[in-house]
This record gives sequence, C-alpha cells and structure tokens, in this order.
Amino acid sequence: MAQGKTLLALCRHAPYGNATAREGLEAILACAAMDQVPEVLFINDGVLQLLEQNPKAIGEKSLRRNLQALPMFGVETLHVCRRSLEARGISLDNIDIPGAELALLDNPGPYIASFDQVLSF
Repeated sequence: MAQGKTLLALCRHAPYGNATAREGLEAILACAAMDQVPEVLFINDGVLQLLEQNPKAIGEKSLRRNLQALPMFGVETLHVCRRSLEARGISLDNIDIPGAELALLDNPGPYIASFDQVLSF
C-alpha cells in the first residue's frame, strides 16, 4: 500500500457458512501487524460477526478471538452501520468487544467513499 493511502475493511458477510468473514478478520490483523491499520466497518450481515455465538454446534471455529485481537493490533474503533443492526434486531447492548469502541454510522455511503482503498469481506 502506498504511503498516505487510506484503507477500509468492509465486513459484510455473516460469520459462518463460508470462510469470508474469518479471512476478512485475518486480513485486517495482517495489515495491522504490518503497521497498515485499516478502518473497519461492519455492515449488512457482517454485523452478526459482532455477536457472542456458539459455532461449535455447526462445526465451526469461533471468530471471537479474532475480534478481540483487533484492539491489540491498533484497530480500536469498530464502525457499525446502524440500519444493519436495526434490520436484524440487534441492540448495542448485545455487542461487547473488550477494548474496542463502537461507532454507529447512519449513512455509511459517504464514509466508504472517503477511502482510497476498500477491501470487502
């Protein structure tokens, strides 16, 4: 990534059923480990990644450790689409990622457009 470029990781897929959500979180951590800390936005079914879950029942590994590692790698603010939460009946009270601040976005379009590069997972 060129110096000065802004990077957004767009987490838009449900946490389980395929590898997209896990690969996205791993890519965010890899970028952060190389001092290219992206901003992160959870939108659409991606907001489901933020909920405490028990994926062992469906034979999947939990994404919880990946989420909890984000603040340790410098990703301290998690942007979340308010409409995506509301459409899925999720309250901020249902989300707890230690060390992370949640920032609700009412209109994510202009926010997304403000970045030089957007990675979509």
